[in-house]
Amino acid sequence: MHTITNSLILILFASFTLAAVNETQHARSYFFVGGEYVETTAGTLIQNQMYVERLSPAHISRPYPIILMHCAGQDGTNFLNKPDGGRGWASWFLEAGYEVYVTISSRFTAVQTFNLWPQAKLHTQWPGSGMPGDLIFDAYYQSVVQGIANATEHERIMQKAGSALLDKIGPSILVTHSQGGVHGWSIADAQPDKIKALIQIDPRGPPFQEAVFPTDFSRPWALTSIPLTFSPAPTNASAPLATQVVASTTANLTACVMQAEPARKLLHIAKVPVLVETGEASYHAVYDHCTVRFLKQAGVEVEHLELGKVGIHGNGHMQFLERNSDEIAAKLHDWIVKTLGD
Repeated sequence: MHTITNSLILILFASFTLAAVNETQHARSYFFVGGEYVETTAGTLIQNQMYVERLSPAHISRPYPIILMHCAGQDGTNFLNKPDGGRGWASWFLEAGYEVYVTISSRFTAVQTFNLWPQAKLHTQWPGSGMPGDLIFDAYYQSVVQGIANATEHERIMQKAGSALLDKIGPSILVTHSQGGVHGWSIADAQPDKIKALIQIDPRGPPFQEAVFPTDFSRPWALTSIPLTFSPAPTNASAPLATQVVASTTANLTACVMQAEPARKLLHIAKVPVLVETGEASYHAVYDHCTVRFLKQAGVEVEHLELGKVGIHGNGHMQFLERNSDEIAAKLHDWIVKTLGD
């Protein structure tokens, strides 16, 4: 019997009930990394291993593979096919020559109807109504899975398993989404020499506390619940970073909780080029600027790609499932080439 962490780097061949998809030619294999044995009343079990699928194009022309890491409650099928039957990001990056490792309605698919944050009214890219009973929404919602409630334990598990994956496959480009973003920070902190670039799509934030929905103070290390490597090293584990609130001077953007000066520096993450990408109509449009500002304050080389500001309009939080997902993938590829070379 095996217990597998619910937030996996996962890629599966899925058959959706909508249109057949013309996939990029590739070879497929899979493996497991990480995990630990535990003794239970049922015997010796293994838990917290990560299942990974490897997709290799017929001709690999890029120097580093891409790891696609999904968010909590989702699974790796998000990156394979879209619920309207279109090809997902895995196919786009395979076609571009990358080897690929691929790991509710009011927030994701019909945000313009609920209008819970100012930018929600800009959402136009979700195919269909985004509501239960719509064929495309139902195909998407069937992919949603349960998650681990204990955020700190979840982060610990994913940092360990993600590090084991990098030990196995070598230097890579890591692309995360939403709650997967906390794992991107912790894995980059543990393995900065093996993360050639980190792309955070609407990463969980803002620093220190939640926003828009709850406002809980949930990340004492600003980006994560588990320790990150700062310099000077914090001495108080329960309150490692002194904070201050910085008001926003722009309408419809939240105030930011930042470090009090002099700010501690993120010693390891600062070695990694970082791109934070934000959808125009996503609830992250309210606060992703705080994540970027915090990273810069902590000495991290970071760029903020705001889709609406580069002419890509109407995207919510689940951009890789929306109509114009290929256009967004092309922007990410452009940044990779600019940052790492062709």
